[in-house]
Amino acid sequence: VWATGDVRLRRRACLCQAYHLALHDCFQPARDLLHLGNFQEQAAESDVHTQILYNRVIGQIGLSAFRLGKITEAHNCLMDVCQYNKGRELLAQGLSYAKNMERSQEQERAERQRQLPYHMHINLEVLESAQHICAMLLEVPNMAMQAIDPSNKRVISKVLRRALEAYDKQQYTGPPETAKDSVVAAAKDLQRGDWAKACAQLEGLQLWHHIDTNHPENGEKVKAMITEKMKVEALRTYLFSYASIYDAFHLDQLVQMFSLDERTVHSTISKMMIKEEITAFWDESSKYVLVQHVEPTPLQRLAITLAERAVQAVENNERLVDLKSGGFAFKDGARAQPGLATEAKGKGRLGKGFDMKADMKGAKGKGRGKGSSFGSSTVRRAAGWENARAGALRGTQRGWSTGIRAA
Repeated sequence: VWATGDVRLRRRACLCQAYHLALHDCFQPARDLLHLGNFQEQAAESDVHTQILYNRVIGQIGLSAFRLGKITEAHNCLMDVCQYNKGRELLAQGLSYAKNMERSQEQERAERQRQLPYHMHINLEVLESAQHICAMLLEVPNMAMQAIDPSNKRVISKVLRRALEAYDKQQYTGPPETAKDSVVAAAKDLQRGDWAKACAQLEGLQLWHHIDTNHPENGEKVKAMITEKMKVEALRTYLFSYASIYDAFHLDQLVQMFSLDERTVHSTISKMMIKEEITAFWDESSKYVLVQHVEPTPLQRLAITLAERAVQAVENNERLVDLKSGGFAFKDGARAQPGLATEAKGKGRLGKGFDMKADMKGAKGKGRGKGSSFGSSTVRRAAGWENARAGALRGTQRGWSTGIRAA
């Protein structure tokens, strides 16, 4: 294929190679092949069939990362395919029926001809379930951390947040009916710290039977790996939620609560300390987590919010002044230093921007003669800094140092 010189065939061959690597859990080589070939930008300029192949490769890479336990990478890949409920259209496994979208008969016929045969379909339920589980593992600890740090406004998954808000608004919550409902119910249990019930919510998903089409028995291994991930995230959520209440946590108690081995609990808490997610430290025996209570009080949080809004109001006022006056207001001291003639265009020995004729009356000849006078009101107001700066440029100024050396 490479010897033909056809650019389209080369792209499709590389995408097929990446698809093959992702299908056999070679996540890193497949991702490197896409990045080195810059296929993300090239796909937008390619024909429709190549774009469909690129979307299928991204979906398989996301499933490969999910099987290997790379939750962040899997979420980023799967979100590109499953976002806005367009997975069926992007993978050419069905027609898109948008409300405000009208197609002619020719367009609909062409879209139907592009559909892939059923034996080549990627299970959309598997893609969506994996994406929701990744979002749950990333978003639930993030929401717990934002409860103690309101300045952190990072949103990882808007879809999961909207689903959780809709779940809270329901008057009566019945048992989950779909895979998404099961993940949302598991996320609510994980927020309460009940990891066992959260794992039970995901027990009946079809994801575990179809996550690895070549080896169905690997589904149990993936389920066990996700269970361990949920235990770790439940531990992080618990520490975020209750670190402000306790003065210390015992390592053995955390091991018993979350059914994790001692080494995993110790490394998880140490990573949180290194990333400064919690203000705590280990004691000498490394058996107790001593918490430092430095979280701001509600009054301090309100004061911080007030200060941020005051700064924003000042910036808005400065922009209004800039629009009216055409200057720079108080935003940039280097552009508008008090006392400097910013609109002067003289090019004397004092540098560009200093107008000798405007600031010195009666200057005759070279140098300062008897006729030189600094009697203007502008120079009186600027006395000090202007003279110091000019003297520093000449190298003859004595007295206060301005920090500027003559060139």
